[in-house]
Amino acid sequence: MKAIRIPEEHWGKVWRALVASGPISRISPEPVYVVSERQLRLLRRKKLPFELVAAPDGRGAGPTHG
Repeated sequence: MKAIRIPEEHWGKVWRALVASGPISRISPEPVYVVSERQLRLLRRKKLPFELVAAPDGRGAGPTHG
């Protein structure tokens, strides 16, 4: 599982794609969510914007995508 931040201006479109593809959990008051590898691949394939952030288990963040 990875944690991502959804840009506010694209939240609706990204959110709908994520919800349609499986469960998603919000882990922060900010728009930060835990998603599966499958959901990450979907976002990349659809070229939807997101940012990898530090996971709840303390693992480092990756680069911004989209």
